[in-house]
Amino acid sequence: MGEQAPTTLGGIVSVLAAVLGGQRVLKEDERIHQDINNSFADALENCDAQPANGSVLIRPYNHQAVLSESARSLKPRHNILPDRRRRPDGMKRSPLIFHPAGVFFALAAMVAVILPWLWLLPLADPGQAHVRLGIFGFGGMAVSGYLLTAQRAWTGAEPPLPTLGLATLALGARMLALAEPEAVWLASLPLLVVALAILFPVMRARRWDKMPLALVPLGLVIAEGALVRHQIQAAALPLAMGALILAVGGRMIAAFLIEERRRRGLPQRPAARTWPGLAMMGFGVLSSGSIGTSALAITALWVLRTAWTGVGAWPANRMLCIAYATLAAGLLGIVAARVGMLPPLAQTHLLTMGAMGSMVVAVAARVSMRRVKDVGLMPLTRHWIALWLIFAATGARCLAEIATPHHALMTMAGIAWSAAWLLFLSAHLAALRQPAPFPLLSAERARSEPA
Repeated sequence: MGEQAPTTLGGIVSVLAAVLGGQRVLKEDERIHQDINNSFADALENCDAQPANGSVLIRPYNHQAVLSESARSLKPRHNILPDRRRRPDGMKRSPLIFHPAGVFFALAAMVAVILPWLWLLPLADPGQAHVRLGIFGFGGMAVSGYLLTAQRAWTGAEPPLPTLGLATLALGARMLALAEPEAVWLASLPLLVVALAILFPVMRARRWDKMPLALVPLGLVIAEGALVRHQIQAAALPLAMGALILAVGGRMIAAFLIEERRRRGLPQRPAARTWPGLAMMGFGVLSSGSIGTSALAITALWVLRTAWTGVGAWPANRMLCIAYATLAAGLLGIVAARVGMLPPLAQTHLLTMGAMGSMVVAVAARVSMRRVKDVGLMPLTRHWIALWLIFAATGARCLAEIATPHHALMTMAGIAWSAAWLLFLSAHLAALRQPAPFPLLSAERARSEPA
């Protein structure tokens, strides 16, 4: 193509916009291009999007950049609805509090702060309240924040209700569950609205490949009702959360590392599939005897192998891999509990406090991390301290099941856990009033980067 011919998509669109006498075409083009780019830019929000010819991922839209041949040959794999809320420049957006990752992660952290101290409240069944608030409150809000963030990238559509409205429903459900623990429907109705707000846009966009994840909040609503009615055992819930961490966390790490290697100009490595590890874990949980324990041990090694790929990665990805490695400790804890070497509550807290807690903080902290050129996301010092406090709290809580007297260790675990989430909140709450970064959970590209 000659030097006088338009060489950028921005140039072509600008000419058309001028001819039409308005900016409507330009804005529409930028929105469509941003929707396509959103399927590539954020590694968490787009684990499966690939260019049709297998070339490198597209960088953010830039009117001065040259559109690569790989972008021209892009063939969308799914129906993408326009994201009407994103600004045309794709960068300066509404405050973080209006985005799911902002408010839902904040609520999850607030729930985590009070979680160890429920035993001090005059509750009819503090044990069940602790389980419900930990798995369905803390874990459920974190999952909802992630899925609502990812859903907008999968479909390009806004949730049917405003983010703050959905967050209010989720918080109200948790308060109702504490006030009226036996009235399951009181907490289930608002949570059902949140679950359907995640599910319907995915169904409308026909993203059938994302349906298993989109159904998770609905599954949590059903599981909580079954727990209250004594139809399932509380011990099954940490195992289910462990399986979710294994599947989603494994894909997350692979996607983030692929994007990092692209940006560092390093050769790509084939991403490991998550289903073998998930299948092995399921086989180990359902099988008894040496066969089951062997399968769980192999799954733990598979998790460690995945986490090891983050050695030498940028700080945020390294933090994520460290957190993911704690799932291996949880799986080995199940093995130890089966052979009588560890009390059941100790292995439960290895999965909940250790694996779930550290993974939530490693993902949620990305929203408030510093964005540094050529280094990606840079965790704050308080993020690292929060992660290590969670590890310390997990260790103290497990020792409390072994050592006697255990009251001092229980108190230490509770203080360390709550302090970790207060540190997280000190950074996250300050970021809520700031414009939401783009991508939310990945580092911003330089605007001068060629396309």
